[in-house]
Amino acid sequence: MSSLNLSPEENEQKSDAYRQAEMDYALVAQAKGGANWFYWIAGLSLVNSLIFLFGGNWSFFAGLGITQIIDAIVAQGTELDGISTIKIIAFVIDVIIAGIFVLCGLWANKLQTWAFVAGMIFYLLDGILVLILGAYLPAAFHLFALYMIFKGLSAARQIKATNPNIMTQ
Repeated sequence: MSSLNLSPEENEQKSDAYRQAEMDYALVAQAKGGANWFYWIAGLSLVNSLIFLFGGNWSFFAGLGITQIIDAIVAQGTELDGISTIKIIAFVIDVIIAGIFVLCGLWANKLQTWAFVAGMIFYLLDGILVLILGAYLPAAFHLFALYMIFKGLSAARQIKATNPNIMTQ
């Protein structure tokens, strides 16, 4: 559609609407980017738990510390190699914990600010636990992830304040 037939005022209104749409798009992308961190946290934690379940002895530093602690307690308490009932129980607990982060991601992707806040609190507590245990690289990753999630929260708050009609799915 050409703007040649529009008056200067109409052209300016179209230009303003286009700029607002661009800003809305950028804010939604930033909010969803922050929300998607919850999926990464949950996913890497589950990969770590699967590695433990099948007898591996390495893990990603980006997962949840609490799930790794659960796995370490089980490893110390059992001398069994391979999959055991206690390892399966630990894995189920790990899945439940990771599921909380998946739920935070789902709701945060719908711009529910409470989901950002709740997930950040859980991840902050996990980061404090990791820091207490002296795992500095995972603790630093927790800080970085919290910063990225906070950016998503800020964008979601700005969307709610300036354009509450934006709905995401």
